[in-house]
Amino acid sequence: MKEELIRVENGCFRREEDLYRFEISISRGECIGVYVDDHFTSGTAYLDLFKGNTHLEQGRAFSCGRRVGPLELERWIVQNARIVNLHRFHSQELTVRDFLLALDRPVSRRQRRGAVQRLYGPECRAVRAQMELDVPLEGRLVDLSLLDYYRLCIFRVWFWQGELLVLDRITEILRQRDVEKLMDCVQLLLRQGTAVFLLDLDETFLYRYCDRIDIVRSRRTCYRLYPEEYGDQLYAVLGWKPRDRGAEHTERHWGNKQVLRLEGLSFPEMAPLTCQIHSGEIAYFRDENYTAAARLRACFLDGKGWLSGELWLNGQPQTYAEMARRLGTEIGIQTERPDRPGGVLFDNLTALDNLAISLLPKAGQRLVRRRITENILEEASKWFPREDLLRPLRTWTLPARLRFSYYKWYLLNPQLLICFFPFSGQETAHHELIIDLLVACAERGMAIWVISSGIDAICKKTENQEFLKRLRTIN
Repeated sequence: MKEELIRVENGCFRREEDLYRFEISISRGECIGVYVDDHFTSGTAYLDLFKGNTHLEQGRAFSCGRRVGPLELERWIVQNARIVNLHRFHSQELTVRDFLLALDRPVSRRQRRGAVQRLYGPECRAVRAQMELDVPLEGRLVDLSLLDYYRLCIFRVWFWQGELLVLDRITEILRQRDVEKLMDCVQLLLRQGTAVFLLDLDETFLYRYCDRIDIVRSRRTCYRLYPEEYGDQLYAVLGWKPRDRGAEHTERHWGNKQVLRLEGLSFPEMAPLTCQIHSGEIAYFRDENYTAAARLRACFLDGKGWLSGELWLNGQPQTYAEMARRLGTEIGIQTERPDRPGGVLFDNLTALDNLAISLLPKAGQRLVRRRITENILEEASKWFPREDLLRPLRTWTLPARLRFSYYKWYLLNPQLLICFFPFSGQETAHHELIIDLLVACAERGMAIWVISSGIDAICKKTENQEFLKRLRTIN
């Protein structure tokens, strides 16, 4: 799991008389795009934050996982954020060496001597060669081409092991082939652990390089897109044109056993739901703006029922109270997000304890707890190393924890598993893992209900034919 570098929740920032509301979240080695509706309002406001010109008035701020106050946040940003934009030095005397050593940050004499030695050392020569930055250190900065100047800015961040780089509208400054060369240099920073924000108005550029895109509209973070949601949805969010719904998966019901049926189930500010989900199938419900997910989460997890309509489970009509009693046993809710707080697993407990908490009530009162626990450990050892199962989950890696969050349901085997936005926020490398786990649960006979904003791109990339055969769109 990547270490979180900076996070601001419900942030309200002020600069003079203007207020900005930004949600900020970025981890080491992560590349986040920021798409703005208007750079001269929203874009400038976002950039001012990293220049230290705005002040946090409300919201919660975290730096490297630790809660910080407004002054500490501003100090961290000023010390660690480096901005590369259309402005460049035009001094006739300034050399490349001065730009690298004297104009980044104040250092002691001893640190400066070490920096000089490192600058002329083999490692820096090798990195400059990788960046194709073939410029003399004693040459004048003003003589550099535009591409070499921006390469030098990237190299300076690498040289000082910068924490955060902000690239502003590079596609408006450089030619397309130069943008690609510059982004090759940025990859070196990402591998070093530097976090990168790309502020740009070219959505194709952001789609290609970003792990996530934050959309800023009217000086406010209004939406987040993840790789599986890239495409025309960006325009839909900004209200420019309707989104193409893409390929629909309307194949036959997988099994004969109907597990869930909704008949006109209605919630506030939402159209009534009518659908059926069968055993062994993966039913996909498209939710573009998280409205359905919010209402259904409130229903299943927050004790809020539906307004009208009927919910049937295994052919039997359910009142809200009857349905609620089946949560955690016959109905599983997959909300685990290993890269964020608030998941359904207990971090401080061992993996075995997490499984025992779920499975022991289902086993009944007459069975010996110790024997059941031993059986659980033996069964889980087929999926995970035994020594890992006896360690707290907070010590697990992200992929292992993600796999474990689904394995809990695989072992518990509810009749219905509801997964809220299972792909959003996960690295692309983990998408195939999630698909495999969904199929494993479906093969046990569970009815899988996936609620997500878009999985068309994931379907195009996956080679898991069993997933595609079982997948069906229900709205």
